[in-house]
Amino acid sequence: MAMRSCGLVVLLAGSASAFRAAAPLWQRASPASAATLQPAVAAVTQRVPSGPVAVMGTDDLSTTALLALDVPLQDVFGGAAQVGAAFVLLLFVLAGLAGTGGFEAGAALMLLLFQGDPEEREKSGANDSGALIKFAMAVTPSAWKKAYLGDNDVERADGEEPPKLDLPAWQGEEAPALVEPEAVTCVKQMQLMPLEVPSVGAVDTCYVSLPPTGTPADAPPLMLIHGFDSSVLEFRYITDALTGAGLRVEAMEWWTGGFTDRTPFERAIREGEAQPWDLIREHQFAFWKKQLDGQKVVLLGASLGGAVALDFAATHPECVAGLILMDAGGESYAQPNPTLTSLAADPVTNLFQWRATNGLLPYPHLWAKMDGWRDALRAYLKSGGYQNRVGPELIRTVPQPTVVLWGEEDDVLPVEDAYKYEKDLPNCVGVTLIPDAQHAPALENPPFVAEQIIKFAKSKVWEKVPAAA
Repeated sequence: MAMRSCGLVVLLAGSASAFRAAAPLWQRASPASAATLQPAVAAVTQRVPSGPVAVMGTDDLSTTALLALDVPLQDVFGGAAQVGAAFVLLLFVLAGLAGTGGFEAGAALMLLLFQGDPEEREKSGANDSGALIKFAMAVTPSAWKKAYLGDNDVERADGEEPPKLDLPAWQGEEAPALVEPEAVTCVKQMQLMPLEVPSVGAVDTCYVSLPPTGTPADAPPLMLIHGFDSSVLEFRYITDALTGAGLRVEAMEWWTGGFTDRTPFERAIREGEAQPWDLIREHQFAFWKKQLDGQKVVLLGASLGGAVALDFAATHPECVAGLILMDAGGESYAQPNPTLTSLAADPVTNLFQWRATNGLLPYPHLWAKMDGWRDALRAYLKSGGYQNRVGPELIRTVPQPTVVLWGEEDDVLPVEDAYKYEKDLPNCVGVTLIPDAQHAPALENPPFVAEQIIKFAKSKVWEKVPAAA
């Protein structure tokens, strides 16, 4: 989920008391920032107006989003603009101090548009605004528009709907309606197994295990890690090419995405104060041990799955021969800093739920009606996210030979991040920009992506690296 396109376009309405209530936030800033901000806090709590105030950032994307709306501002915000002005203004000031603007502005916008209890929002009609749908599409990253928001409808001469797929009940209500050939193949390849994760016990885990269909290659197996709130369907356009090249492919659906049971993880986080990244890493290790015990893999992480892969590779070098990072979170993230991510957890979760209700989540998003999906999203955001675990400091400890693949038009994570990885990784063997691709290259240019993965998997570059002590 990306907020960078939202820009700082907010309608403020509230009271000085709300600003005072938000004071702990600025106290968490750096000493220099706090010293700069304290006089502003004092001044605004004395003088914050009671009426609406419009604040617009200078980000061109903000203007683009507003022009795309073609509706009056009050129609966009309506009753959802009742968050205290001072609180959102504080987010704005902190964003300026942090120098990261767009993400923090996005968090402020989510607070304004999607705050409140989701059931009360539904009853009050707050989710029914057509302007909100226009806004959501205006700020949706083009990667989603180009490749995720596919059309699952099939025209039939007789006008009848295609027959439903015969799938197990654990795949939910939406999967049987799939007709896209690659998606149908993928859901039929999925399996479910109980996987023992030390901190939470047995977890019903959805996965695919695909043997080579061509002559088996002299190369490690591939282990693929999908992005945030995604699934192994993310790789549905490349798996045939990978197995056809003689490679074995293993991939599981990790919390919060896909059909894997979310409940044990959400409960451990809520009741036991566990951290999501620790549980996700344990889950990945349990999957590796069950499927590949003793056999090193080439590990690929896409989007936020890149941060998962970096954490796993650094913690378990005995499992990973080589690493592929594809438009990977780690050097930066498509979200605000952890404090604001946590503060915005409820409205952002409301946003995801609203998008699911209105058919605005990536296609094929089949798990929005599954038990625990909303709770898992909220728990992850409340934690502050992988920024608390994976950053340049950890990246500099990753020992494996690593290739970095990046959509040359990525508008979710900046292309500059690819070269930050090249600088920080101890053993980066190269950066390759993927043509005609944004943030989801495996969906947007699958032949090129498959070719690069096969090339690296068969390169034996890791044989030149001394074994870890």
